[in-house]
Parts: sequence; structure tokens; C-alpha cells
Amino acid sequence: MITSQENDQLTQVGKGTLMGNLLRQYWHPIASASRLDQEPVIEVDLLGEELVLFRDRSGRLGLLERGCAHRQTSLGFAMPEENGVRCAYHGWVWDADGKCLEQPSEPEGSSYFERVTTIAYPARELGGLVFAYLGAGAPPHLPRYNVLVWDDVYRETNGTTVPCNWLQVLENLLDPAHIENLHGRYFGYVLDRTDPQEAEFFRSRIAPKPMKGMDFDLFEQGVIERHYCMDEQEHSWTTGSPIFFPSTAMMVRNEGSGTLIFVVPLSDDRTWFLEHRAMPLGGRPLPEGGAPYHDVPGTDSFGKLRVGTANGQDHMAVVTQGARTSRQREHLGATDAGLIMYRQLLLDQAQGFADGAEPINVHRGLAANRQIDAPPARTAEVNV
Repeated sequence: MITSQENDQLTQVGKGTLMGNLLRQYWHPIASASRLDQEPVIEVDLLGEELVLFRDRSGRLGLLERGCAHRQTSLGFAMPEENGVRCAYHGWVWDADGKCLEQPSEPEGSSYFERVTTIAYPARELGGLVFAYLGAGAPPHLPRYNVLVWDDVYRETNGTTVPCNWLQVLENLLDPAHIENLHGRYFGYVLDRTDPQEAEFFRSRIAPKPMKGMDFDLFEQGVIERHYCMDEQEHSWTTGSPIFFPSTAMMVRNEGSGTLIFVVPLSDDRTWFLEHRAMPLGGRPLPEGGAPYHDVPGTDSFGKLRVGTANGQDHMAVVTQGARTSRQREHLGATDAGLIMYRQLLLDQAQGFADGAEPINVHRGLAANRQIDAPPARTAEVNV
């Protein structure tokens, strides 16, 4: 059973917390690159920090503390300049390194701007997404997951802001036992009340089959979730769904076609859930404007949770646990082995980092800057 203290350690992501310090050793997506094409300066949140992301007129990305270091007015309203952004309040200009370049209201000849800086973090673009690194010192390589680096593919991203802690969202990915009930029985129940004809079709053609086996493996970069419904030859068993530590899931069946799921901790009680897909172009030209981004709300226009889709059902399941669920009140069963394994891995890695060890799946050195694929497929006896 998780104690209250352990639950705090697992879920608090702010600067100086055990998990917050660990999560700052990794790159996290913070925006779709196409959004910056529409609006070059945007407010973003990550790991409890309020930030502003921008692309200046020279094309350089910058990520700064949101409040201007002059009077704390939000730089989310700043104007892009050739080498930075200009605050809307008094016109102070900041570059991507956090240096102040100009202070129009200061006396002529003043060198005060040379002595003022703001917090700045590295930002990089890859595969149509912008990633941020909030750790101290030189950042590791930005992981080159296959879906992000394949050539000649069409990419698109769906994103949902989930009003709960990141670990609840991630643990849902390590819980195959919910599929048959939440996305089967419950989905049928919802359709019975809204579209009986569709409910009949769903049960006969689409509803998930009863699960016969599941297993969870540790590998050098994270955890693999495996399950099957018919036999051990299913892709979901042989290859499974690897969770690259700390919060990236990969689902790939064929070269050039796959999905990455990023679970991004915005704060202690807000998470960004991203599905980033790649599909073969099939001879078609690449679309203009980069990878499109679609915001998928978790509620309808009346604020009611959407439960008519699988993603909406997952959203309901994690949000109704509370903003930060009390894990000390749980009663876990045998099918919860994956999330138990993952919680222990998180605590072990966080404590190891606090003691001076490098956590897993941090990529440094020339050899580490390579395409990252799923671990090799395997066949093993079933653990239920």
C-alpha cells in the first residue's frame, strides 16, 4: 500500500520536489510547432512553472519565465523581434538565452540591461512538436523516437488538457484490465442509451474481446505492457506497448505508421495528453503548414464529461479519481501489477537521482543520438 508521503513524492512535480527534480532530467513536449506558426508567442505550463514560448523573427525558439523580470507582466503578450521578444508593458527585449537586450525607458547610455537576466530554458523542435528541458546544466539529446524522425510521413497531433495529476493518466496506460469493461461493457451501455442500432453493431464487430493474459516487463528504458485476447501471436503481446521512462508510450505496427503518446505534467493537478501519429504519405506531397494540431476537449459545451468515445471514457476514469487521487485508499489486485511496478520504478529512479545517479532513458554522447524503436518482439509464458 502506498503511504501518504509516497503519494506526495510520486505526484508533486514542482521544482525542488523528489519527482519534480527527476522529471526535469527529461525533454517534454510543450506545444505543436504549427501553433507557433499561427501565434509566435504563447503561454505554456510545464512541471508547475509558468512559461512563455516564442519563435523570434530570425526563427530561433525561446522559452522564458512568463513574468517579465522588470515588473512581472506576462511575456505571453510580448511582440516578436529579430533576436527575441519585446515586453508589451515597457518594451524591454529578451533573447532566447534570457539576456536583456534593450530597455527603452532607461536613460540614454545606461548599461543596466547588461546586469538583468530572466530564467530561460532550452527548446527544440522535432517531428512537428516543440520540446522543453527544464533541468540544470547541459541538456541530454532530445530522444529521436521513430515516429518523430521517419521520412515521407504525414503527422498530426491530438491533445487534451486533463484536470488531474499526470500519474493517474499514465497509470491508465499500464492498466489493460480496464479495456474489456470500460471500452466494452460500459461503451455498449452508453450506446444503448444514445444509439441502440450502433450499440448492436458495436457489440457484434468492435467491442473488445475478453482478455486472456497480460504481462509487464522491465527493459533498460522503461516498462512494456503486454496483453492478448485470442493467442500469444497478437502484436499487443509479442511487441506490446513500451512506456519509455518517464512518460512516453509507443505503439508501432509497421515502418512509417505509428503513434507516440506523451503524458506531460503541466502542474500537480493538470496534465497534457498528446497522441502524435505518423502515416505513410503514399506518394502524396507533404501538407503545407507542418503537422496539424487538434485540441480535443474532455467535456462538452455544457461541461459534461464526454463518454461516447474511448478517449473520453479514459478521461472520465482518471478525472473522477480526483485532482490528485489518494492512493493510500486503494485496494489493488493482481491485474494492477504494471502500475505497482511503475510506481516502484519511479521512486527508485527519483531516489537514485537524488543520490547522484543518472536516471534511465537519459541520452548523452554521440552514440545515443540515434533513432529509438520498440524493443525486439518476444514470446513468453503468460502471467495473468
